[in-house]
Amino acid sequence: MHFGVILPNYGKDSSPEGIRRAAETAEELGFASVWTTEHIVVGAEGVDSFGRVFDSLVTLSWIAGWTERIELGTSIVIVPLHNPFRLAKEVATLQRLAGRRVTLGVGMGWHRDEFDFMGIEFDGRGRRGDEAIRLIRSLWRGEHSFEGRFWNFRGATSGPLPDPLPEIWVGGSSPQAIRRARELGDVWHPSRGSSVDDVREIKEQHPELRVIPRTSPQLVEAMLEAGAEGAVITFADEAAMRDFARQHLG
Repeated sequence: MHFGVILPNYGKDSSPEGIRRAAETAEELGFASVWTTEHIVVGAEGVDSFGRVFDSLVTLSWIAGWTERIELGTSIVIVPLHNPFRLAKEVATLQRLAGRRVTLGVGMGWHRDEFDFMGIEFDGRGRRGDEAIRLIRSLWRGEHSFEGRFWNFRGATSGPLPDPLPEIWVGGSSPQAIRRARELGDVWHPSRGSSVDDVREIKEQHPELRVIPRTSPQLVEAMLEAGAEGAVITFADEAAMRDFARQHLG
């Protein structure tokens, strides 16, 4: 059973001190992992929650320098906003330097303004994201060629290679996201917009699919009963994290 902690690297009150306290407490209490959230630049629709966000992978790299055991993950990285070659390199480097597993949680994005500001096409992001995932896996496996619609390479080398291969957890709750999780991912990692009933329905349809949602502590038991293999949890404060640990990690 995998239990992780969403770090407070986003929100108007986010701070290095708050992130550090949450990560240290999660490791102290025996949680399996800590997770960062990504947005890069947002418009009015996203400013309340995501106007202030510490970079996801940079934050995890910082955490890796002063933690010892806890695994590191992104919940989620918006893949179409990234060059997949660079993203593959960053995750592989982080895992090798940290000496522990890094999980790449991925999503396709919902905030059109973010794409517009960055000069990236919003439409077709799912197709590009699918190919990016395949390309990232190809680079991690040390393959020297790749044939795609958007990216191609032959005779290429990119090291160091991650060992073991990082898992890719796929966010989203649309039919396309479920298909992506089954075909390209290791875990379906639903978050906002996905209910306990959604998890139950997907597990009934695809019992082989591992499901680890991003959720609140109040919904964890119901998610587990619905078939989830764990949860990545957003806690209101340190006391809530300690209370959960006493009940589930003792």
